[in-house]
Amino acid sequence: MNEDKLSLARIKIRFPEEIWISQVFKEFKDVHMEIFYFLPYDLEKSIGNAVVEIKHFKIDGIIEKIKSHPSVHAFDILEREENRVRFNVKTRDPFLLYAVIKCGVLIDFPVRVKENHAYWKLIAQRTRIMDLLHVFDEKNIEYELLRIGNAPSQSTEEKNRLNAEEEYILKTAIETGFFEIPRRISLEDLARKLNKSKSSLSVSLRKIIKKKVLTEY
Repeated sequence: MNEDKLSLARIKIRFPEEIWISQVFKEFKDVHMEIFYFLPYDLEKSIGNAVVEIKHFKIDGIIEKIKSHPSVHAFDILEREENRVRFNVKTRDPFLLYAVIKCGVLIDFPVRVKENHAYWKLIAQRTRIMDLLHVFDEKNIEYELLRIGNAPSQSTEEKNRLNAEEEYILKTAIETGFFEIPRRISLEDLARKLNKSKSSLSVSLRKIIKKKVLTEY
């Protein structure tokens, strides 16, 4: 088996209880939800930024539940219809996102969410996907590997390849614990270690993370 060849995996992941999504599905079990993207918003404070769409006949109740949840930092409605809302939500401690970044795995968005489970399509070398599942095991994240096989082409990997400087920044950030929760090094200390300004490093990390997380397969 060629471990360098890209694989496509389908994984079912149960959201941890402390995340707002779990609370929504606990009270509104028949919600239809899709996550259109999820990226870091504030690297210093470990806040993630997502665009999510929900369809349900009790939209007002769901909106209030999300806005009042302790994991939610900010909430803004982007589109609104009678039984549908698309919104931007910023949440603290985005563990699942950081786990994906650490393992170098691409997520094929949008992500469908049903009954408090996210159905991820992941693209990476098989070893990286197995590394991610190992992280889930360590953190007691409930998941099920539904399928894994060869990806149809290598074009996604080429499109998202990092240059040498980006690889070094990401490697250093991972090794020093920047993507751990709780974090083991601050953005300021990481910037000092890399001989960069904090603002310059923040811009570089955003570009790196966008390459390493988002894909249109």
